[in-house]
Amino acid sequence: MKILVYIFFLINISINASAFDEDCINSKNFPFCLYKDSKIEFVIIRNEKEVGWHKVIFEKTNDGFNVNTTAYLKAPYLLFFDYIFEYSSKSNWIKNTLNSHVVKIDDDGDKYSILINKIDENLLEITDQDNNKNTTPANNVLPSDHWHPYEVRYKSLINTLNGEIININVTQVDNNTWYIDGEIKYYINYDENGKWTGLKFNADEDTLIEYICTNCD
Repeated sequence: MKILVYIFFLINISINASAFDEDCINSKNFPFCLYKDSKIEFVIIRNEKEVGWHKVIFEKTNDGFNVNTTAYLKAPYLLFFDYIFEYSSKSNWIKNTLNSHVVKIDDDGDKYSILINKIDENLLEITDQDNNKNTTPANNVLPSDHWHPYEVRYKSLINTLNGEIININVTQVDNNTWYIDGEIKYYINYDENGKWTGLKFNADEDTLIEYICTNCD
């Protein structure tokens, strides 16, 4: 009986894993059909204390949409200092495929940019934080921006913190939670339609970072 219950549980998870709103995700109205008010907002919690925020705003264009992301984190460092991290990005999508992506980062005073550009129908060019350029097939990878539900279906991501292409393994934990394992490791949450609703990862051995959605209801 326990085996049957376990098999049923796995089948149920498998069904739900592919139960995102595919009609929405593959439509001309994506991502607005997922994010009804054209945005998603989080507070950032570090070891149960609020230390910042993360916001994503979607804008319609004539031939697709733009995604504007901003994030700010301020946390105590050593005894008398604060660590401050600021992130902003703008990506352009045409026919639901990535066309360009510009990331600007201020990592506690260390400022740099990440650039991603579609240079032909099937190829992306990535300029990483050290200004090295690499190319990758456009249909095999997504930026690690988290708002796109297909992040849990890809085997590679573009790390938008440094511009590196990373291989990942994805394991579904429950109906709304996935574990991403690789050079970066995190738990990510999507609702039954595919809307991003949460994130959790260990910044180091003693630091747990959580994203709590403030407009998901």
